[in-house]
Amino acid sequence: MNTFLPLNHFILVMGILSTFLGDNSKKEIKTPNLLFIFPDQFRAQAMGFMKEDPVKTPFIDRLAKESVVFVNAVSNRPICTPYRGMLMTGKYCFSNNLLTNCNTSTRKFQNFLHEDETCFSDVLKSNGYYCGYIGKWHLDAPKGPDVDDWTNSIWDSYTPPGKKRHGFDFWHAYGCYNEHLNPYYWVNDSPVEDTLFAGKWSPEHEADVAINFIGSNTDKPWALFISMNPPHSPYNEVPEKYKKIYKDIPVKKLLNRPNVPGGEQGNVARQSVADYFACVTGVDEQVGRILKALEASGQAENTIVVFTSDHGEMMGSHGLMAKVVPYEESFRIPLVIRWPGKLKPGINDLQISVPDMMPSLLSLIGLHQQIPSAVEGQDLSGYFSGKKAGAPEFTLYLLCNPWNALGGMRGLRNDHYTFVMQRNNEGKETGDLLFDNKSDPFQLKNIAKEQPALVNQFKKKVFDKIKNINDPWVIYGN
Repeated sequence: MNTFLPLNHFILVMGILSTFLGDNSKKEIKTPNLLFIFPDQFRAQAMGFMKEDPVKTPFIDRLAKESVVFVNAVSNRPICTPYRGMLMTGKYCFSNNLLTNCNTSTRKFQNFLHEDETCFSDVLKSNGYYCGYIGKWHLDAPKGPDVDDWTNSIWDSYTPPGKKRHGFDFWHAYGCYNEHLNPYYWVNDSPVEDTLFAGKWSPEHEADVAINFIGSNTDKPWALFISMNPPHSPYNEVPEKYKKIYKDIPVKKLLNRPNVPGGEQGNVARQSVADYFACVTGVDEQVGRILKALEASGQAENTIVVFTSDHGEMMGSHGLMAKVVPYEESFRIPLVIRWPGKLKPGINDLQISVPDMMPSLLSLIGLHQQIPSAVEGQDLSGYFSGKKAGAPEFTLYLLCNPWNALGGMRGLRNDHYTFVMQRNNEGKETGDLLFDNKSDPFQLKNIAKEQPALVNQFKKKVFDKIKNINDPWVIYGN
């Protein structure tokens, strides 16, 4: 018996099957959206699910359960402008010349984002994305007289439409300095004299704008970057409803890290911690509102969501406030990435740096071939599944200023240790730092003098790495 169908019958059957099953060979692959949320000075420890700071972050906790959580993500130069420069260019701060914060004391060193840089957003726009930016930019040089002292500087700046916005067509942003409870913004093509005062807490207003952006853009791929200023200081500029959450909790329970000293050194933190955590919880609520709107728009399955920050906050640890230093509270940052059905949720211990973000995310969304050749970060998207072979061994720590190539700090952080070299303004070594983060997670004991062989090994690793990123320390010897 002949079991083969005649050709015309075969074609008919296949046509019926394709009607019911769909023709996978012709199925269009939909370009994913990118939602990148990075509040300012939000430390990695201040996410409730981490079980470190006693904070309430239910929406970030839920996002983390649905995401890859990178527990070794760092801000290589933990201060606002350098982080943003590395994020946007994929290059370390020596190569993009964004070595410290933009203001009128650093402008004379060309310390601002230049028009000829090819940024993350430039690549996205040239590949069909509608790009939006909401919140703090802090990559432009303000107008005004040059000053030598940063405390007398002008910080805020207007970024005009065009090349200086690097592909962002939707613009609801400001330069740097702002009032948290009554922020102002330049919107799209508005001139410098035409500012919008929001009249409400900045994260809440920015969430409103983001929700409208998401709901209005459902027919084309988009990329939206949201840079909320809180929980950056001033911490007390936070709505009362969030303050009430922490009002009656004893400071000892809030400030629970054993590396916070007693006495005068820890007083600023004891006065600030409740408001800092209030800001964290307030930001969390706005993140939840944005994610709810994304779900309601029907785009959640096709949107890569990134939650991170530009650096941490010491909040009294080692007697310090703010950032810049190589301790865990300053150096490590949140990094949570969700892409339903594409990235398997879980904890990932990948050593990932800020310059790696641009090439990794471009590759993740299918634009590997469009990564600019000048990028110094690595495409680490292949390790997002947790595979370790060939992954980076460490991340760099950098403390550098445009007016002093000799001084500062350089170091590394790996799965076990944090190591840092220190030099004064004349380039003279002033002592090394070495912490065993496994046995001493709060970095209470410097063991550099006890481990000279390890110190020398790490020095070589640091210098081998910084040779490739235009670091002047290489020129002045090691």
